[in-house]
Amino acid sequence: MQRVTYVNTRGESVVFGAFGPFVLERIDGTGAPPLDIKSTKSPYQDGSSFVGAQFADRDISIVGFIKSNRQQDMYERRRELVRILNPKLGPGRLIYSNDARSYAITAIAEESPFNDRYVANQMFSINFIANDPYWRDENQTVKGLRFEAGGLTFPLRLPTQFAFAAYRGNFMNTGDVETPVEIRYQGPALNPIVESETTGEYIKVNYELTEHDTLIINTEFGNKRVEVVNADGTRTNVFHWIDLGSTFFQLQPGQNVLKYGSDNDSDQQAATVTVYWHNKYVGG
Repeated sequence: MQRVTYVNTRGESVVFGAFGPFVLERIDGTGAPPLDIKSTKSPYQDGSSFVGAQFADRDISIVGFIKSNRQQDMYERRRELVRILNPKLGPGRLIYSNDARSYAITAIAEESPFNDRYVANQMFSINFIANDPYWRDENQTVKGLRFEAGGLTFPLRLPTQFAFAAYRGNFMNTGDVETPVEIRYQGPALNPIVESETTGEYIKVNYELTEHDTLIINTEFGNKRVEVVNADGTRTNVFHWIDLGSTFFQLQPGQNVLKYGSDNDSDQQAATVTVYWHNKYVGG
């Protein structure tokens, strides 16, 4: 069974499903979005050389009808639908659920949704545009980086032990493509750093965090930010204090190893680092 839920920027929602009042008959556009293949061609070359591929905006269309026993009720539902889908409110959150799982995407409705009307049943056809074409997990994944300590003992004649201390964790991106992260680094820390051992990239901020400060780093394209939430709840923009070698890295598909650190080693065990992300999918 398929179900579509749309939540606008005011928090108002409408559900299209197997049962009324908004009955879903068909949904299109849940697979892969349109693809634009980039290529180059040299003189006398047979064919062309592949350069890259980019997905276009995603179109998602749903068809259904307003189920009602009275015309008055039908007109009230029409008004409700128009109000919630109002494109002047900006993009909302569209959630698509099937028998396997649920996906979410940011989308905006376009044009009038209404078609023919039969007595008290109003037909509708709604087209949504998703500028970011990737589906995401409905719920965000949250995992912390933890301090680990221990040792390895080998069965030699003399007891030999190798101790270790690590401030790292494994992070699994189960999506189809790389995905941005939000990192929350709660101090204390002197010049805190978070590194991806998978790619060799890191983000370092030349700033001293107290135990009451939280550094927030967002690596999302178009929404990059680096700020500190202070003890009193105020926020300080520390974007210009980023180390020059830093990169706003993303989680690669599959297993990723991240670690954190501080120029003051004694701070690391007291600090808390949490990573937030959504797995991203080409189709749902």
